[in-house]
Amino acid sequence: MNKLEMFKNKYGYFSEDGFEFVITNPDTPRPWVNVISNGDFGLVVSQAGGGFSWKTHVSLNRLTRWNQDLIKDDWGKWLYLRDVEKGTLRSLSWQPVQAEYKKYQVRHGLGYTVFEQKFDDIETSWTLFAAKDAPLEIWLVKIKNTSAKTKKLQLSSYLEWNLGAAPDVNREFHKIFIETKFVPQNNLITATKTLWEIPTERGHWNTDWPYVGFHSINCDAAGWDCSKDDLLGRHGGYHNPKGIKQGTFTKKSGRFQDAVASLAGNLEIESGNEQTVVFLLGQLDKNDTNDSLNEAQKLCNYYHDVKNCEQELHNVKDFWKELTGRVNVKTPDAAFNLLTNVWLKYQAISGHLWARTGYFQQSGAFGYRDQMQTSQVWLPLDPQKMLEHVKLNSRHQFKEGTVLHWWHPLSEQGLRTGMTDDLLWMPFMLTKYIYESGNSACLRDVEPFYDGDKASLQEHCIRAIDVVLKRFSERGLPLIGEGDWCDGFSAVGLDWKGESIWLGMFLYEILNRWQKILTNLTPDPDPQKAAYYAERASLLKNALNTHGWNGHWYIAATKDDGTPIGDPSQEECKIYLMSQTWAILSGVADDERRKMISSAMLEHLESDNGFQLFQPAFSKSDPFIGYITRYAPGLRENGGVYTHASTWGVLAMAEQKMPDDALRIFHKLNPILQSEKDADRYQAEPYVLPGNVDGKDSPYYGRAGWSWYTGSAGWLFSIAHEAICGVKASFNGLLIDPCIPAHWDQLSVTRNFRGAVFNISIKNPEHKTGGVKSILLDGKKINSNLIPPQQPGTYQVEIILEGI
Repeated sequence: MNKLEMFKNKYGYFSEDGFEFVITNPDTPRPWVNVISNGDFGLVVSQAGGGFSWKTHVSLNRLTRWNQDLIKDDWGKWLYLRDVEKGTLRSLSWQPVQAEYKKYQVRHGLGYTVFEQKFDDIETSWTLFAAKDAPLEIWLVKIKNTSAKTKKLQLSSYLEWNLGAAPDVNREFHKIFIETKFVPQNNLITATKTLWEIPTERGHWNTDWPYVGFHSINCDAAGWDCSKDDLLGRHGGYHNPKGIKQGTFTKKSGRFQDAVASLAGNLEIESGNEQTVVFLLGQLDKNDTNDSLNEAQKLCNYYHDVKNCEQELHNVKDFWKELTGRVNVKTPDAAFNLLTNVWLKYQAISGHLWARTGYFQQSGAFGYRDQMQTSQVWLPLDPQKMLEHVKLNSRHQFKEGTVLHWWHPLSEQGLRTGMTDDLLWMPFMLTKYIYESGNSACLRDVEPFYDGDKASLQEHCIRAIDVVLKRFSERGLPLIGEGDWCDGFSAVGLDWKGESIWLGMFLYEILNRWQKILTNLTPDPDPQKAAYYAERASLLKNALNTHGWNGHWYIAATKDDGTPIGDPSQEECKIYLMSQTWAILSGVADDERRKMISSAMLEHLESDNGFQLFQPAFSKSDPFIGYITRYAPGLRENGGVYTHASTWGVLAMAEQKMPDDALRIFHKLNPILQSEKDADRYQAEPYVLPGNVDGKDSPYYGRAGWSWYTGSAGWLFSIAHEAICGVKASFNGLLIDPCIPAHWDQLSVTRNFRGAVFNISIKNPEHKTGGVKSILLDGKKINSNLIPPQQPGTYQVEIILEGI
């Protein structure tokens, strides 16, 4: 029996090792997808077979066409299997033919997806994955004949070329610029485009798409075609493609078709035998057309060998297992372990950092704040990668200290922002890197500004902080501008009079961190600036507690006219989650107020799926608040469970030493448990966090959406390790401070830290919730709850809890 069968729902279950989710019914409530990326090239594929591929940027450089429709989910890259003698046609994924099957199974794994079917005495397996270090997608197809006689089959691919910005809704225009060619030596179709939407010095739409797309098969092409007209037929569809169904391929290519690609291989499989076919789909830089073709041919020559493909699949699996295995927890809670050890890391890295896409949203851009926060997932895995991201952000900052809200790789164009929190995330997250690595020397590293000149990382951060310190109201509170963390507060402060209470709390935390860094940690101390930050922090704390406190909890903000948001005096949005969590996390609130707001959060904001962002939802549009009021009540930020914010609720409960509440909210956010409870109500994937869940004011209360592309995965991963299991990096070592339920007898953590590996065993014989009684490091007692950095090697740590 599957060890994790308790997490089985009506559509599937987790594999025994937890590294796959197995879907046994393709008719899931919404597409349950896998976001696969090797850091540059990637693909998204749903349980029904829908999806798309890209290189570097999913919106500016999409390789294949796809239209978003989460109900039909009928756009993708298809494989068709035709029984030549019977004349029947089916697809190797459920879409687009939707043929009857004896068995249908999809296995979404880390870096790959496998479709398996049984039907008509045939067994098929189609594995899709991206090569580890090449801009290439590999389809490994196995077909077994379980009948008593020889089967004559034809296996055909079908995909539509996008080649540039997506979606290409004006297809009749874009198809004019695409050219396809067939190269018989390698059974290879290439595709180029003489137009790319990226602006150049010679004007808009006046440059070639600088790549070559290619698609190949590793057997003789029994047929090939690049004409959608002929493959689908007039009024034809993907479910009933005329040319493929009849086995007629016109061998049309060139510049005058609606450019697609189809390659067919004839298979004759004897009884009991299995045959393997390889398809490749890739994209290469077009520095020179002949060089690109030669490179494509080299890749085909190598990966047309089935053994090389199978080895590459092993390489991909090994990569993800090694990477995710660098830090692990083992607690009595199997769902906590599975989400934390495997899927949060994979979602954060493959989905949010590398692919920057999902099925609900296709971005491709880097959010200045978004990916900066998620990069914390690298800290216990490969901290240098987080530093690289800090430097990437610094290069998208202006000399004055302001930043781009987001920017597009490839074009390097972005949106200069009036969002008032964006610029602060770099100085906040850089402190986490310094605590993890001990590398304060990085503050001297010099990086350019987006608009010229250059400065040290320390100067980059100081300029960002100082911009915010200049944007203050007469009451001593930071201005909200075009929105703070909550993008939907897009009109609260357009006149630059409205104030943000949450931003004040966030800034207060940053000022405290940086006055310490500038005093003690940096190789270039600045005592004058440190004293200034300490003074401003003190004044800010007083202003927040004076003007932000309403006697019950902290308000969210004030509008330009002074009207409060997040206050009982208002009909809607009477209490706002972010102000309460960060009052605790930043230390703005004193002990009495921390208790009051913790109780208020649990009373007013806890829902079936975590903490709602506020309550009640807006039901009327308000042009002086912003587009948040234009969502339907209970959806997304408008009174829904906005997962990113709710993770901070878990952190606040742990900070308050309320382990049962912290773990309960964690469980409510955990998609494994929510899908197990009611997959049809929850709808989203059981293995990754959604961006939001409908709140109490929605008729679909408990419905999850906007999965994969959310910064919440990186946060919840860090919170699980640092706040609940209680192993947290500081500049002087690993701080041990668990916040666990009393019924946990023990837990263990494997943690890389500054070149050493610590196998940490935390024992709880007296059923306490925290408090370190003793620590033994390789049998030697440590007289505090701080494990100092050690020389490279493996160390055994034994910890006994005594209670708080």
